[in-house]
Amino acid sequence: MIAPLPSTGWQPAPARTLPVAVPASLRLRGLLGQTVALTWAPKASADTLDFTLDATEWLRGTGDYLASVAASVPTASGQETDMRVLWAILVNGMACLFLSGGAPGTVQTVLVSVTTQQGRSLSQPVSIAIHSTSPATPAATAPCLPDGTAVPPNALALSNTVILTTESGCPYLLA
Repeated sequence: MIAPLPSTGWQPAPARTLPVAVPASLRLRGLLGQTVALTWAPKASADTLDFTLDATEWLRGTGDYLASVAASVPTASGQETDMRVLWAILVNGMACLFLSGGAPGTVQTVLVSVTTQQGRSLSQPVSIAIHSTSPATPAATAPCLPDGTAVPPNALALSNTVILTTESGCPYLLA
């Protein structure tokens, strides 16, 4: 098992980090139909910010670590101003997303899916409100490789223009 490496030079914002909650009663959870509702702090349509899920409590005592993360916005309607996930990566063992856009006055759902090194998986919906007082703004774009692959801040780079990639073209990351 390889523990998460600390990412240097960039840290997720603590104010936008949520713990993945452990249900109070695992025995009754299925019977009561309870879901754990998570909500990130609201953002303006023009904001491009990092939002993070911390699975430390969910994985406590297992010796397991997050191995991958993916995210999507199922509430997106195909508009230029829809919220978009610019990238989803592991940073310091947490699932970190960079979100941009969003129609003002709406509540969007971001579906975050994580998988651990031991094979555990979780798909966690997280709500985020878009301020109604800000104008609609098209989602920003992330820095990209020539093939369109997003380059997150923990990508290994030789310089500002040379990003180290695998044979398949994915950036190497400090996770």
